[in-house]
Parts: sequence; structure tokens; C-alpha cells
Amino acid sequence: MDPIKNPFSPGAGAPPPELVGRDDIFDQTRILLGRVKNKRTEKSILLTGIRGVGKTVLLNEMERIAQPLHSGGGSGCGAWKLRRCSHR
Repeated sequence: MDPIKNPFSPGAGAPPPELVGRDDIFDQTRILLGRVKNKRTEKSILLTGIRGVGKTVLLNEMERIAQPLHSGGGSGCGAWKLRRCSHR
């Protein structure tokens, strides 16, 4: 592919023009957050992948999804804080 026209360009969390094919993970995120808000148990979501595949972009979008749930009457606890970790 022509490197000038290639839409993939790693950018340390910089969002691409459009998030395509990620609806399943965003649906899982909404379910997880809704269940936690209702004090139900749910499995964690773990994002893995090589550098530059979009883990940070996904995490930022997941955080954006969580914001209205947190500000909409949550207790203010840190349960809504999405955790970021790195292994070095």
C-alpha cells in the first residue's frame, strides 16, 4: 500500500478518523458498566496487543462511554476510574 495514503499511522493514543469494527467491545463495555452500576458482578475486560494497534484509543473511548454513567448519580467512588497499566 502507498505509505502516503495508508490510513494506519501509530500515534500514541491519537484517535483515528473513525473507529471501525469495534462495536462488540463497546457493547461489552456498556454491559460491564451497567452491571457494575447495579452492583452486579461482571468479567473484566483486558486489552492486549502489540504497539500501535489502538489499545489506548479503545481505552479512551471506553472512558468516554463511562463518563455519563459516573456523572449520572454515581456515588463518586473510584469504581469508574479505568485503570491503565503497562508492563516493561
